[in-house]
Parts: sequence; C-alpha cells; structure tokens
Amino acid sequence: IERFGQLQEKLAVGSQRVAIVGAGMVGTEIAEDLLKAGHEVTLIDLNDAPLSQMLPPQATARIAKAIKSQGIRFLGGYQVSNITRHDDGKLQVSYAPVAATDSDTAQQPEPLIVDHVIASTGLTVDDKLPTAAGVEFNRRTGIVVDVTTLRTHASNVYAIGDCMSINGVACRYVAPLRAQAATIADDILGHEHSGYDHKPPMIRLKNKAISVMVTGVPQAAGNWQVTTETDDELVMDLLDNSNAVTATVTIKAPPMVKS
Repeated sequence: IERFGQLQEKLAVGSQRVAIVGAGMVGTEIAEDLLKAGHEVTLIDLNDAPLSQMLPPQATARIAKAIKSQGIRFLGGYQVSNITRHDDGKLQVSYAPVAATDSDTAQQPEPLIVDHVIASTGLTVDDKLPTAAGVEFNRRTGIVVDVTTLRTHASNVYAIGDCMSINGVACRYVAPLRAQAATIADDILGHEHSGYDHKPPMIRLKNKAISVMVTGVPQAAGNWQVTTETDDELVMDLLDNSNAVTATVTIKAPPMVKS
C-alpha cells in the first residue's frame, strides 16, 4: 500500500510512460485508468489477448480490439526478460516472444523506455505462515479449506478471503466475505449452521470501451458455445461434460452517445 501511494504521487506530475506487465482483470483496468489520467500506457502479456487465462479466444479478441481502440499499446505473446534503470532514472524493459522463433532470422523487439513499471501478474501465497501452521496450501490458488466450514487441515485454524481456495479455485473477490465470516463465527461458537454455500460472484471488467460480465467459474480451456453473436454483442456459455452451464460471458460494445 505504501509503494502504491508513492507511485500515485509520482504519476500526479504530468504525462508519463508506464508499462504494465500482466493483462488480467487488474492490469487491464489499471491500463485504462492511467490512460484516462493522461499517461502513455503499454500493456504486456504472455497471451495474445487480455483475460486469456479466464476466457476463450473468441471473447478475448474483442477485448483486445477494444483496449487498442482507446490508445493503449498492447503487446500480446511477449515475456519480459529484463528491466534495467538508466542513469536518468528511466527504465528499460526488454521483452521477447513467448513462442519459439528462429533467432537467426527473427528480429528482436526494441526495448521499451518508460518512467514506471507496474507488475500485475497475479497473487501467490506466502508460504511462511501456512507451512509453520501445518496448513495444506497451493502457492497459486491458496490455502485449502473444507467447503462447508472453511476449516483448514490444522486444528482450530480457518481461512477466509483471497488467501484460500475452494475446490482448487482461488477466492479473489470481496462479495463472499460476509458469508464466509458468518460461517466461521458460527462454527467456532458451536452454533448450528447450514454450512458455507460458495457462490462465485459476478465479475465485471471496468472498462469504458467494452462491457465484459462473467458469471460462474470461467476458465479459458473448455467447451465454450456461442449463444449470441452480433457486431455489438457476444454471449458464450462454458459447458461441462454433462452439458450443464458452468460459466457465462457476456461482452457488449458500449452504447453510442448521441450528439
């Protein structure tokens, strides 16, 4: 939080060049915020389009087109290899294609020269506390809990919020926190309760150039089926092996403002 505050102070002084590494929900939203604040923004990701870990290519291609239309420079399919600071304080960001290329014929991209670099590559669990407590965890998804009580594998230890995972899926959102806290309190006090009923919250990408709404538990790989497809709207369902809908993405172009 302290470092974020320091960055805000620096960005408040005139237009600056910013590189954001990672085009998930947070990185994509930050890119638009900084662009609207008057900065020159480059968004870099391993994948060919933003939100590619969550949604299928047919959906993410629309998101990539929308953010580029805003003036955000998107570098998809690249991995940052090095960041060095020049004597004048500028940062040089070197990056290379993720896909294998013939090094003899492929021209390496010119490094970026920017004022700031923001890493938005996701959260990992600090292993010190769960290891010391004997709690089972996965560094990428979080501390493993019982689905109905939110107890960990260690006696009298519970987990809540974005440090935990349910059925192997990280819980990264604020909306379920109240229900999680109530379940833990009831369980600790010995009150009868029906158990925590995890309901993945609706996910919205906060972006003026495109409306993206996701429900359920999305993942890029899987059986995505188109239910609506027009120039202004795309709706897709993710089906499981029984053809039940496990996630839905709705992408819409913003309404045109009449002059």
